[in-house]
Amino acid sequence: MRRFTVPFLVVAVLVLSVVTGSMRSPVIAQDATPTSDLEANKALASRFHEELFNQGNMDAADEILAPDFVWHYPPNESFAEGPEGAEQQAVGLREFFPDLVLTEDDMIAEGDRVVIRWTLRATAQVEVGGAPVTVTGIDIFRVADGQLAELWQLYDEQGLNLQLEEIPATPAGTPTS
Repeated sequence: MRRFTVPFLVVAVLVLSVVTGSMRSPVIAQDATPTSDLEANKALASRFHEELFNQGNMDAADEILAPDFVWHYPPNESFAEGPEGAEQQAVGLREFFPDLVLTEDDMIAEGDRVVIRWTLRATAQVEVGGAPVTVTGIDIFRVADGQLAELWQLYDEQGLNLQLEEIPATPAGTPTS
């Protein structure tokens, strides 16, 4: 009798698993954002960096930013609003870093969000001349109706400040006495 118990139990378990498996509700796939939309969102977010900051093309702001665009920095505060606010920030940054080069190190898109990890290399224009700096940051964009609607930004503000503090008070070669 023992000989038949083990095979009987194996068969019973298999039959039960098939029966209970067929009684489960079917898995319903969630609506996914089409890949083409994700690529379009990534291209749009990339244009923000390339055109406004690298190229200084402020006309692009009205095209890529929603009229009610909000730039959050720190993330819970409104830093700039509308295309005009973003333009003002881009102009100010390009004045302080006239040779800036902003590179996108990583880009991830999901749904209506695009995340970009970036590095900015530039020469800061300070009282004693130019000072080379490197700053890293992360931008999270929300896209709505084919335009950038929001930006949450964090960057290494402490690292930038430390680099700026290292600048000598007088230009090299200038007598101090």
